[in-house]
Amino acid sequence: MDEGSRPIYLDMQATTPTDPRMLDAMLPIYTGLYGNPHSRTHAYGWETEKAIDVAREHVAKLIGAHPKEIIFTSGATESNNMSIKCVARFYKSKKHIITSQTEHKYVLDSCRQLQDEGYDITYLPVKNNGLINLEHLEKEIHPDTALVSIMTVNNEIGIIQPIEEIGKLCRKKGIFFHTDGAQAVGKIPVDIGKWGIDLISISDPKVYGPKGIGACYIRCRAKVRIDPLISGGGQECGLRSGTHTHSLVIGFGEACRIAQEEIEVLPSSPTSPASK
Repeated sequence: MDEGSRPIYLDMQATTPTDPRMLDAMLPIYTGLYGNPHSRTHAYGWETEKAIDVAREHVAKLIGAHPKEIIFTSGATESNNMSIKCVARFYKSKKHIITSQTEHKYVLDSCRQLQDEGYDITYLPVKNNGLINLEHLEKEIHPDTALVSIMTVNNEIGIIQPIEEIGKLCRKKGIFFHTDGAQAVGKIPVDIGKWGIDLISISDPKVYGPKGIGACYIRCRAKVRIDPLISGGGQECGLRSGTHTHSLVIGFGEACRIAQEEIEVLPSSPTSPASK
């Protein structure tokens, strides 16, 4: 299909085109900054590791996190699988997880797999406006509940859930709160501290960055512990082994840096017209 006959692209919730500024940041990696970031015995490895550290700082700043709390992954699918399955499997004494019926398939399928392993999953319905009922959520929480997973922005209808209120409820009840932030990060201001989020999944292709990279934020102060999905060299604090594709990481960092600068000024807490 040539450029003249191509329709206008309107599928931004699925993926965004790569911003040329990301390519400008990535190109030097292929020609000069090619050292393995985990080779710590020579300058080539050191300079690549430093570039990854800078990218990690940009990702962390976009959501108000500490760089050490950012774990690079292959994308939102892996980040959500990690957040849900690995928290559940680490805290084996608690076998109950709460999510909603309108989550993305990668969350629903992760929960279904845990059901097959003997976990009890509550799938909350949503109201006519797409929002969950906070009173219903509170009633479903019990001593065996390990995790609540509710997406920030829905990928199909665009509804913004009352994340800050959910976070306060989870904090009061002493349970972990995960949110799928793939459709939120870089599009609305995200404040993981104010919202009480323990884990959030991020997708770089949703913020005009390169495909094949994402991140999982895991709060340190909450002492969230997970069993890694991938074993190997112990990268990412032992939580996600595998040599970084550092060109993608650096492109991701640049996407987050630019998003931080250019993000539209919105209320600091997610709200929805439907919630008013």
